[in-house]
Amino acid sequence: MYGDQVAKNFANLLEYGRIKLENILGKLGVPTYLIDMIYGQLQPVILYALDTNWQIAKPFVPQRFIDELQGIADGSNGTVSFEMVMRANMLPELIQAACSIVGAWGSSTKDGRLLHLRALDWEPTAPVNEFPSVILYEPTEAGSHPFTNIGFLGLIGSLTAMSKIGISVGEKVMYVRNPTDYPVAPHITYYGKPWTFVLRDTVQFANNIYDVERLLEGTNRTMMIHLGWGSLPDNLFRGADYASNFVTFYDDKNYTHYTKSHIQLDGLFYYDKGVQPDGDVCMSGILNANHGNITAATLYQDIAGYHETGNAQVIVMDPALQEIWASWSQYGAAVNAYERSPIHIRLNDFWSPAEEPAGFLY
Repeated sequence: MYGDQVAKNFANLLEYGRIKLENILGKLGVPTYLIDMIYGQLQPVILYALDTNWQIAKPFVPQRFIDELQGIADGSNGTVSFEMVMRANMLPELIQAACSIVGAWGSSTKDGRLLHLRALDWEPTAPVNEFPSVILYEPTEAGSHPFTNIGFLGLIGSLTAMSKIGISVGEKVMYVRNPTDYPVAPHITYYGKPWTFVLRDTVQFANNIYDVERLLEGTNRTMMIHLGWGSLPDNLFRGADYASNFVTFYDDKNYTHYTKSHIQLDGLFYYDKGVQPDGDVCMSGILNANHGNITAATLYQDIAGYHETGNAQVIVMDPALQEIWASWSQYGAAVNAYERSPIHIRLNDFWSPAEEPAGFLY
């Protein structure tokens, strides 16, 4: 049904690579024709790296993901190959983004309700933003819950997601300034389950935050990332430092990097867009000033806006009401997501009766 759009979005991902190279070499005075020539030489190397990553990761990938990738190719009426779909979905294993995460609940919010900000700081002018998507899944596999995947058309792993029972997830990259900031020095590996697939499985299969922790501890992890999960069944939020060789969970009391610029606040867990621990007081100051009165607007307007986080995507999730506030950077213009008014989506308006399949918005 959306084969042409999926094909265009994958072409946009390749174009993103050329744009990045042009940004780097153009500053050095390299002419455009030579940049195009260099990129033509590099592109096969990039595709080979993605193919190799897939072959290494495939033994750890559940069959349901392989079937879905194949289904996108089969349903595209010949416009998309399996290799194209697979390569696009391996890209997050090679690149991550700065991002911010805020979980607010209990005493910190205006009405005690759980709220979750996931701000994606990646590349606001990357043309993949031509096709942002909000996809509703209603899987029939045993133990599954309906869930919403919020990202970009054709990418089936989770950058941002929330289940119908209220498990929400978001991610940010882990840059390590000092290995001693962590229990052990964090490591990466490509021999494991791609992290976007891990995140998606937590919202599909977890019944509560303890299931999330069990799923993460039991998986073959790959990248170094910071994560945040909201859990409506528990009415709480947990952060996590995640690497191939460990995963550590935090609540609002036991985070190990509290500083004068990243203060402890009851009912709040947060990572700002900088390297953790960070010296930026902006996010901490806004959260402290609004403690006890935090709303969805506080997160998408004040946190994202003043902290200037979420240049590619800003999502605020309300698991109890099954509502999201979503903005993406503007396609074809240098306008960040945090500068745009969010779309308010009531997911309960779109969940289908049990006998009917769900759809998606884009």
